[in-house]
Amino acid sequence: MTADSVPVTGGGAAPAGGVQAPPPPEPAPVAAGPALGFRELSERVIASAVERYPWLNRVLMGVLAVCTGSCVVAVVSRLSPLPLIPVPLFLVAGYGLWRARGVTDRRALGNWVLLFALAAMVGFWLISVVGRWVE
Repeated sequence: MTADSVPVTGGGAAPAGGVQAPPPPEPAPVAAGPALGFRELSERVIASAVERYPWLNRVLMGVLAVCTGSCVVAVVSRLSPLPLIPVPLFLVAGYGLWRARGVTDRRALGNWVLLFALAAMVGFWLISVVGRWVE
């Protein structure tokens, strides 16, 4: 027996198409709150990473120390002062990490981490450029 062949009481004919689904529910009204942008999202991600991984600051500081040390060793091995060019950027990146260590405000934390990231990226880029110059 199918839905179309079910007898209808009251003498009328069954509607074409058989059993019909109920109408969809009304959408719930969306609360109008402040729209989050890229800055707020990045601040939340940075703050959650700092809270979840408290050892991350020390690890990144160690990476910067190793990179700075490799630049100093490259001066001796290459007999050229050119590998010292990225060192000031690594020092700026280390300063950004040092200042970000005790910050509780999300906006200030995002600014210090941005300083660290930009200085470290430019420093790594300069390592590759200097490596091509010294060859």
